[in-house]
Amino acid sequence: MHTSHSDNLRQYVNDMIGLEADISKAIRGQLEDQRISRHPPLAAILGEIATQAESRLERLKTLSKDEGGALGSALKEGVMTATGVLAGLYGRMREHPVSRMVRDDIVAQTTAATSYGMLLTLALTSGHPECTTLAEEGLRACAPTVTSLTRVLPGIVAAELAEDEPSVNPAAPQVTLAAIREAWASAPEP
Repeated sequence: MHTSHSDNLRQYVNDMIGLEADISKAIRGQLEDQRISRHPPLAAILGEIATQAESRLERLKTLSKDEGGALGSALKEGVMTATGVLAGLYGRMREHPVSRMVRDDIVAQTTAATSYGMLLTLALTSGHPECTTLAEEGLRACAPTVTSLTRVLPGIVAAELAEDEPSVNPAAPQVTLAAIREAWASAPEP
């Protein structure tokens, strides 16, 4: 592997370490919030996200160490780069309704999927099979969680609004989900 590929790999892997650590910490905090337990499908999705993130985190740390990555300053830089947006999203998690937490989780999982796509491209370009496998697994794990979280979000929003006053349209979550699916399906092919 060329020096520049190796340097880029270390940086990308350290970025992913910071991102996965931030996601895991935030999700574990959400799972301690009693409001999440009122939404069993959501709690199950979040539990799976945290478990998978923690597993990938350990593998990323091993990969970084194997590649001679310094988990000190490089990781600090990676955390600042990868999680700057997420820190703002999760900063006041308990002050927000569950629906906003889920929205932020969707953003975090989208960021993770995109980042794993970037890591996969680098791993394939540089010919690093171990990193390729890890990046493919991360991409395959994160992308479906965006869909899973999106499926539960309209029902959570409706339930929160129903706490204030009855819904004039009980089918709102289903109609919204259909509109979301239609919007995503309408994306043009490249």
